[in-house]
Amino acid sequence: MLAERVDAVVGVDTHRDTHDDTHDAEIALPTGAPVATCQVSNDSRGYAELLAWIGDHAPGSRVAVAIEGTRSYGIGLARAVSGAGVMVIECEQPNRKSRRGRGKSDAIDAHLAVLTALRLDADQLPSPRADGDREALRILMDAGS
Repeated sequence: MLAERVDAVVGVDTHRDTHDDTHDAEIALPTGAPVATCQVSNDSRGYAELLAWIGDHAPGSRVAVAIEGTRSYGIGLARAVSGAGVMVIECEQPNRKSRRGRGKSDAIDAHLAVLTALRLDADQLPSPRADGDREALRILMDAGS
């Protein structure tokens, strides 16, 4: 399990920059207990702030960041975090079943990203897909709409 190999996990709920230009994040211990939360802007300044925040709050150097939408709204953040040498894990949006009884909020989604990551098999972590033809096609499709 990932929980056995990290000092902390950061869960990030990403947003489309046209409706909400922030990402919500939570850092938690391997037990899932939250340590701190923050909001950062969806730009290079926000990415740098998140990395500094992780450095200030992580109880050790073994950190994984579970990001929703590493191929869409979170692509810039995923690139910045992995470029800084921090492990990035692709995290799917929580479904209704996992949210049942917890409600819906950005903070809840960040916490669910933490919990989902901690339960993963550490030898089979879902990492963001590499850039390439798929990314080029997505950019072209976005430009046409």
